[in-house]
Amino acid sequence: MGDDTLIEQVRRRYLAVNGDHPMTEDDDAYVRRHFVEATPEAMGLMLEDRLPLPSYLLSDGTPMVPAAHGALAEVAGGVDALHDWFVAFWPDDAATAEAEWGHYLSGQYVCLKEVSPIRIRMKTARVAEAAAAIERLRRDPHDEIGRGLIGQAVDGVLAVPGLDAILLPMTAYDRLRFGGPTVRETWVDGPRREFLTPVAPVWPLRTERLLLRPWRAGDEAALAEAWADEDYVSLLLTGTQNAAEVAEMVRRRSDPGDGMLVGLVAEHDGEVVGDSLLILQGTGLSEGEIGWTVLPRHTGRGYATEAARAVLRMAFEHYGLRRVVANLDARNDRSAALCERLGMRRETHRLGDFWSKGRWTDSYEYALLREEWRAQQS
Repeated sequence: MGDDTLIEQVRRRYLAVNGDHPMTEDDDAYVRRHFVEATPEAMGLMLEDRLPLPSYLLSDGTPMVPAAHGALAEVAGGVDALHDWFVAFWPDDAATAEAEWGHYLSGQYVCLKEVSPIRIRMKTARVAEAAAAIERLRRDPHDEIGRGLIGQAVDGVLAVPGLDAILLPMTAYDRLRFGGPTVRETWVDGPRREFLTPVAPVWPLRTERLLLRPWRAGDEAALAEAWADEDYVSLLLTGTQNAAEVAEMVRRRSDPGDGMLVGLVAEHDGEVVGDSLLILQGTGLSEGEIGWTVLPRHTGRGYATEAARAVLRMAFEHYGLRRVVANLDARNDRSAALCERLGMRRETHRLGDFWSKGRWTDSYEYALLREEWRAQQS
């Protein structure tokens, strides 16, 4: 059988499964980046239902397959052993095993970076988790189980890859053949926009004495003296900074970026007295890290405590976090005392773990759960 005849037979089989839809130049370019041309040997096995059909046909009709198209057969011990090896991944559900085998042979698992039973099962599990999370979070955006599920489903957790890691982008052609949004659009992009993209509060936040607002140009004037002071920066992460460096720091802090770092200036009677921050992190953006500084001439007045309490309220009430931590140099007695005034627990004392300004030092981690914070408010 000549190659042209073989390609035509594969093409007909492919179109019977996928329908006849146009491939754009962008689609072709995408497929060439992620897939390779099928060999005549592979096409012969496709027609015998022993290897998957092409993932795509380019606009010129070239059949394209994953680079590891025949690798599973080698792992299984040969093409003849592939079916039994494949369905063994569903030992208690023969119907699902055969259905997945048929879907695998169709070549339509084009959403996966690696087409294998493990990744197929993983994709199914993550999609189920995402669906359950969305149902919970649409009822209550702060539901902590929903936050955990959506974080695991989309981004993954330790030893559990999420959909973002295992899915390919796919193409406009895929929207036509599958009749709707791609798997990534439905289960990664959509949930990320709806549940994993922070929305800032309405600024400013106000406390009894303070106004908390985002950084803006001009704030450097209030900071230059402090950042030139060795004592002031001794327990901070960076060293002293000159006026130009402080201005650049303020410029960077004024950019909201992706909203994961919420940096706030604390003002009293229109004067900058310090700053506070909240870093959104953790599975499903369910955790935050809090930090603060007070300018030297404004210490001892309780400003840091007042600002931090407002940031904790924002963390738990607005962002719906389930846990907030503070990490600090163990020599920072004032910040440790502030953590304890806030009702945070010292969970960790790490010995000699932190390199700072030419020496190894200990560090503390304090934490506060949402239910603990709520108990304090009653």
